[in-house]
Amino acid sequence: GQIQFTQDHGEALYRRSLYIFWRRIVAPTMFFDVANRQNCTVKTGRTNTPLHALITLNDITFVEAARALAQRTLLAPGDDAARIAVMFRRCTARQPSENEGRVLLDRLHTLRETYRQCADAAQKLLSVGESKPDASLPPAELAAWTGIASIVLNLDETLSSE
Repeated sequence: GQIQFTQDHGEALYRRSLYIFWRRIVAPTMFFDVANRQNCTVKTGRTNTPLHALITLNDITFVEAARALAQRTLLAPGDDAARIAVMFRRCTARQPSENEGRVLLDRLHTLRETYRQCADAAQKLLSVGESKPDASLPPAELAAWTGIASIVLNLDETLSSE
């Protein structure tokens, strides 16, 4: 029979565990950087593919995680540059370089303007996932920071263990 995944809801959706069904013949293709179990694999190759980026930039789990990171960052003290540095350090365990900080700050300004002009797009982004956004934060601002969080969460440095 075919095994089907059923998503939990509420608090059960966010518990810290992962359940995987292992099969002898078919490798779990839904995961990236996974070894083929038919043969002994000493070292697996890195997966930095467009398909990987499509998942990590668009999947509900990743979008909701980006919103949660953005919300946590916005609730921290400091100006935009300081908040970007905190977010970057939280994800990569290092401070952003001057160029990285400048690129993210420029992108924040662009996203902020975009979401101020298109409130529907901001609301659509913030409605992804089951957790509710903090109502005290302006939607355009939270949406802009969600975009920045998505960028930082999708850096190779954040995703890949070296």
